[in-house]
Amino acid sequence: MKKVSWEKFRRTQFDPMIETDAVVIVPVASVEQHAEHLPINTDTNICYRIAIEAAQRIEDVPVVVLPPIWTGYSPHHMSYPGSITLKFHTFVEVLTQIAISVHAHGFKKILFLNGHGGNSPIVQSMQRKLAAEQQITVFSYDYWNLPSVPEEMRRISESDKGGIGHSGEIETSFQLYLQPELVDETAARWVSGARGDPSFGSRAKGESLFTFIVDALIKVLRDYHSGKLEETLKWQKEILD
Repeated sequence: MKKVSWEKFRRTQFDPMIETDAVVIVPVASVEQHAEHLPINTDTNICYRIAIEAAQRIEDVPVVVLPPIWTGYSPHHMSYPGSITLKFHTFVEVLTQIAISVHAHGFKKILFLNGHGGNSPIVQSMQRKLAAEQQITVFSYDYWNLPSVPEEMRRISESDKGGIGHSGEIETSFQLYLQPELVDETAARWVSGARGDPSFGSRAKGESLFTFIVDALIKVLRDYHSGKLEETLKWQKEILD
């Protein structure tokens, strides 16, 4: 199995990745309550596993995956035990400094893969901040908003929610596939702090959707490495220049 985890490289092993214009994935998620049946690492687990799987499976594009940023913006979950949050500006600064550090070593293609809905607008704002203030271009996706993924989620869903939710059908399905030993299936029901119906979750759905999302991410990685994604920001570069 090829090495893709940033923290497992020695400092002498980065140059070949820089020379081949490797894409660096920065998984960013959260540690927060996920109802009574899922572990608090749910968002981080899903996001990081998608990134690692895509990086290992893709053969024609060099990819490195940073350790996941496990602390996100989750003040709305702090009334439940186990949740951890950063302040808004602290979180923005953490994301910004990580991107600046990666870029300083010569990596020009940085992709933030987000796994927590509360992070979404902040990650997008950070992306604009980096472009305007540091002239560093990065891309960001929520894993559930990768190309064709929303449609697949609606297709596979049996509940009336049809989306990612919070601790509902989709996230429960992922966890039943990725780390079933941490799921309490006897407690898989709606409770306060959840969104969606976890009783519809299944390992089969989790495996199917995980594979679909990994394939979607692989396509994005190819588009990024080839320069196709940058074309969508050509207007922004012209303004900054």
